[in-house]
Amino acid sequence: MAVMVLLAVIILPLVFRSGRSRDAELQIEDGSGQVTSENGQAAPTEDDPDPLDAPVVPAVGRFRSHVVQDGETLAQVAGELGVSTEHVMASNRLLSGSQLRPGQTVYATDEGLVHTIQAGQTLSDISKSYNAIPLARLMEANGLRADSTIFAGDRILIPGVSTSFWRHAVSLARGQAVRFIWPMEGPVRSEFGWRDHPVFGVWHHHDGIDIDVPEGTAVHAAASGKVFFYGEQPGYGNLLIIEHADGFYSFYGHLLRATVSVGQFVEMGQTVAQSGNTGDSTGPHLHFEIRNREYPVDPRLYLPSS
Repeated sequence: MAVMVLLAVIILPLVFRSGRSRDAELQIEDGSGQVTSENGQAAPTEDDPDPLDAPVVPAVGRFRSHVVQDGETLAQVAGELGVSTEHVMASNRLLSGSQLRPGQTVYATDEGLVHTIQAGQTLSDISKSYNAIPLARLMEANGLRADSTIFAGDRILIPGVSTSFWRHAVSLARGQAVRFIWPMEGPVRSEFGWRDHPVFGVWHHHDGIDIDVPEGTAVHAAASGKVFFYGEQPGYGNLLIIEHADGFYSFYGHLLRATVSVGQFVEMGQTVAQSGNTGDSTGPHLHFEIRNREYPVDPRLYLPSS
């Protein structure tokens, strides 16, 4: 059975990896994919210039901040900071203006966007999330060197960027502060639960939902996390699995191709694949699952309501 094969090969051998906190250093990768050691040291090469020669320009001093007052709206906060509401939402990871709370500090900048580093995220991951902004430019903009250390919760500047994956997150959250967003827009043609299999005609449990979209439609990460698996699986065809916090996983099946790689940290709303028609499928669509560890749950319990 396809699901049992998948569980045996992928889910059961999980080694649950906890994200790094401020008490633990995050790794920094250079442009060649080299990863620094735990203390941030990278092995120098003959062709590399001495990173210590580069001037350090901390980004934090280039951020503006505003403390939300009782009754302030998103538009008013944006006005106080002199930026758009989209900028405020992207720089502060807001899915809805309703998430603003009195006393909350929000950030903005004239030089790009503000990014809050997530647990388990490297500079290389961040570079890829923002449309492959050059890693060297990212380091220079934030005064980072080869011996620098970054921490989860730190804010860095994404230079020269005015829009990002977050606009997809906001749109697919449908104005609601949710744990998971929709991976794409489209009609759901098959729900979670028992049904007649559309290919084999047998009574079986459908572990996710099927979203009817043309082949090649962009698939977005339903929540931030690390790419756990990508490959062909019986029934699913090309399958992408993202590991999220608290033991949750999201599955994206019947894909044409993935646009991310195993081990990469991806952001909520980031494009991770293109929908397809691979595996046991009657036509182009996305099969989408949410699992609590190895147990499938009804995605509609976590997704924004219509």
